[in-house]
Amino acid sequence: MRLLLLFFLFISMSALGQAIRAVGQVVDAETLKPLPYVNIVLEPEKRGISTDKEGRYSFVVKDISEDTDVKFSYVGYESKYAQLKELKGKVIRLKPSVDHLAEVRLYNIKEKKRKRINDFRHKEIIGLGNFSGGQYPSIVARYYDKPEKFDEGCFIENIEVRYFSVEKTLYGSAKFRLRIMAVDKKGKPSYDLLSDGLIIQKEASQFKSKIDMLPYKIAVPKDGFFVAVEHLFIEENAYFEEKDYRVNDTIIYRDVKLRKYGPVFSGVLEEYREGFNSYYKDTNGWQKMDNLDNSNEVFSGMLPVPAFKITLTD
Repeated sequence: MRLLLLFFLFISMSALGQAIRAVGQVVDAETLKPLPYVNIVLEPEKRGISTDKEGRYSFVVKDISEDTDVKFSYVGYESKYAQLKELKGKVIRLKPSVDHLAEVRLYNIKEKKRKRINDFRHKEIIGLGNFSGGQYPSIVARYYDKPEKFDEGCFIENIEVRYFSVEKTLYGSAKFRLRIMAVDKKGKPSYDLLSDGLIIQKEASQFKSKIDMLPYKIAVPKDGFFVAVEHLFIEENAYFEEKDYRVNDTIIYRDVKLRKYGPVFSGVLEEYREGFNSYYKDTNGWQKMDNLDNSNEVFSGMLPVPAFKITLTD
């Protein structure tokens, strides 16, 4: 009996120590069209990647059980879970979400009133990279009120996203997803007002992107909205960052290479105050920025938050 128990323990340990290769494609369940840049995350392990522009995925993990769940999520679609052992050439089909279908309305955009919001003005600029430390695709979001002077229609005219001056990412090209989100009852980001999100291409040496939003006719809800930027963990966005890591007073690992993903966005430092409403998303959902550790002297006791230049019109 003891020998039999040891045999089964050996098999279990061997299974955990083996490398598991996952490969396949993610498609629309109805049209079977490939879904580009789907986020794939092993939530218990806090690790993840994104599909390529053809919806394909391929990754290798070690020391993880084949029974581990993998989450597939995509803007405008229901999230889906599958076990690692199932991802060997399997096509994952995601169903379009019907929870928040956009209400069909006819709008007459006048463009007579304008409100410009500039979160960069007179503030210290800081870089916002992967909030997951390069482990899984991350999202940062900032809340905006609906201005009082817009009694009737209020639309997002344009959004400007700026990039931080990091040599390894500023002078390279990268893609990211821009999202416009509603507000839930707790004040957190909710469903997407822009159902598919927008894939934005940052070109080499480009310092900012100004995105025309009028073609999408996004009416600002009375409760306001969130602007969010989402990193895509795809090969063309990858770069390596070297850092020293101190374990204790005697053990320091020098020049440790970390794989991260661009672009690095420009943000600002702000004090926590009443009404502070900026968030990042981790494997446990949306977290307020004041949950971050800002003890490093670079933060001066303040919080790093996303910042955009936004124009609203009637």
